[in-house]
Amino acid sequence: MKLHVCWAVVALLAVSSVVSVSYGEVRITSGRNDGSATAEFLFESVPAPSRSDAAAQARFAVVEGRPDGNGGGVEKLSDGKVPTEEDQPAENFFFRAGTDGGRLRIDLGRAIDVKQVNTYSWHPGSRGPQVYNLYGSDGKADGFDAAPGRGTDPLACGWKLIAEVDTRSEGRVEGGQYGVSIADSDGTLGTYQYLLLDVFRTETADPFGNTFYSEIDVVDPTSPVIAARSAIEPAGDVRREVVDIEGGKYQITIDTTEASDLTKWAHDELTPVVKRWYPRLVAMLPSDGYAAPTRVSITFSADMQGVAATGGTRVRCAARWFRGQLQGEAKGAIVHELVHVVQNYGLARRNNPNATRTPGWLVEGICDYIRWFLYEPHAHGAEISARNLERARYDGSYRITANFLHWVSETHDKDIVRKLNAAAREGRYAEDLWVEYTGKSVQELGSEWKAALGEKIAAEAAAPRPNALTDEEKAAGWKLLFNGENLDGWRNFKSQGIRPGWQVRDGALVCADPRNAGDLCTDEKFDWFELTLEYDISPAGNSGIMYHVTDEGSAAWATGPEFQLEDNREAADPVRCGWLYGLYQPPADPDTGRPLDATKQPGQWNHIRLLVTPERCVHEINGVIYFEYVLGSEDFKDRVAKSKFGRMPLFAKSNAGYVALQGDHGQVVFRNIKIRPIEAGG
Repeated sequence: MKLHVCWAVVALLAVSSVVSVSYGEVRITSGRNDGSATAEFLFESVPAPSRSDAAAQARFAVVEGRPDGNGGGVEKLSDGKVPTEEDQPAENFFFRAGTDGGRLRIDLGRAIDVKQVNTYSWHPGSRGPQVYNLYGSDGKADGFDAAPGRGTDPLACGWKLIAEVDTRSEGRVEGGQYGVSIADSDGTLGTYQYLLLDVFRTETADPFGNTFYSEIDVVDPTSPVIAARSAIEPAGDVRREVVDIEGGKYQITIDTTEASDLTKWAHDELTPVVKRWYPRLVAMLPSDGYAAPTRVSITFSADMQGVAATGGTRVRCAARWFRGQLQGEAKGAIVHELVHVVQNYGLARRNNPNATRTPGWLVEGICDYIRWFLYEPHAHGAEISARNLERARYDGSYRITANFLHWVSETHDKDIVRKLNAAAREGRYAEDLWVEYTGKSVQELGSEWKAALGEKIAAEAAAPRPNALTDEEKAAGWKLLFNGENLDGWRNFKSQGIRPGWQVRDGALVCADPRNAGDLCTDEKFDWFELTLEYDISPAGNSGIMYHVTDEGSAAWATGPEFQLEDNREAADPVRCGWLYGLYQPPADPDTGRPLDATKQPGQWNHIRLLVTPERCVHEINGVIYFEYVLGSEDFKDRVAKSKFGRMPLFAKSNAGYVALQGDHGQVVFRNIKIRPIEAGG
């Protein structure tokens, strides 16, 4: 009679699953952790790995099959150390890719009573489940063969079948952390010197079906149990922050144990990003019946090379690279990796026997599309320049493919990424889908996209150079407040210096780190003027332009009225872009019934015009006038008195002061900052 471990219930993600069946008097208990898996290998009914069991002193040998050179040796099975992550080849033993497993022998040195045999594995994909037959022998039978190859039936050469193990769920290959415990209801499985594991691969759809075995324990009735250790133990305090999202529906653990200098940044800067964006990513990338992982870990590794990598629900980050990008690409790189977590395209091969493979250029392109065009469009990180146009291909991957996907979504199908993602996860991606969704092949779309890029680049080349004055502007008295090269002419409020959160990048004035920027003021004071500039703000970002700012106030806004800047679609502040903060707002738009909004979404430049004269002040965005008001008028003074500024005796009292850019509420980019002084009555 052949008996397999069968799963009565398919567990939800982040839940430890347990199944027990009996083989005669032998009881097989199997547990599976997915999102809840940790390096402790804790299961509900399967003992944790031990480093004091009989196998710790045993001799392991491969009697059939070829070990994979990317994994550890057989000593990994009995060293009392377990992996710290789900995809850690060097800390596991597994047979070579493309082969059908093999046979392992355990020589305990002498015949002992065996109470349990416990096996452990961990991998996010098809190398997680365990499929093997367990045999035992005391080595005394006539004709005993201590090293039977696959062509020899162990039962015919002195071995006894103890158990047949198969932790696959009704034939489905699900990744995760697995523990199997084989025991006997009478107390011992038998008296054995030798154990033989006939190990089989979990699937044949690709070469990667050989299980990552992390530890094999042989428990005798007398040995004390000492828990196994992590293969890589932290040197010092463990630094992990668990980020609860949506009341605990999702949890993301950020581990900076190996990079304690990143702990504060992770808490202050990264935590808000993952808290806001992980559920957004889940909502952006749905498919029928799919539930995204609810437990995710982000670990900063001291010795990792490169940037970051994701396996299943675990994101590993190279601490060295991130240290140099804290005010640059660090947070965006994490968002890219979290997209991989949500994509979960490995499901395709596990759920669909006829699954097609999604090309890598599209997998990475989707990640970078979400990163550069939805998370941080203001960074313009996926723009293609004239220098790179000739080499641009739709399948160029990462940023190039991201640009292509953005163009397709803008010109042909706004849901193209959502549709392609669902097809990839379900294993049905094919090039014909492009025709189905857009009416054109991907090659035709690629050619059109490249032609559109050429036209855009040519138009930009013909446009006036940014951060420069035309002859007409010079003649009219305009002055540049920002030269596109440095921060000359600027300083922080009540300071002679400039904090590092303000930077010059690619000819733009950037508030890159709002936590270390503060309000930026001109060196020069202005009374009456016309100011124009362009800005691009981050999603949910908030900033502002203040004028007539003096050093007498405790903050720039304590003396200077503020032209509000923000992302009207996502910012939390109810005072919208273009309003005079707390005082004036535009009339309702008859088409929407809501206050007028002429702003463009993040990733696009908005043009601001602010006119300040004794006779009138005008707020204008993208050519649309919002409203006018008169400083010091009875209406103005009445509104101030009823607002929070009524408690500020110096507010709007000066007829001259600095122009200030707010820098403590979000990332924002400025360019073409120009001012034309106006004489009173002019």
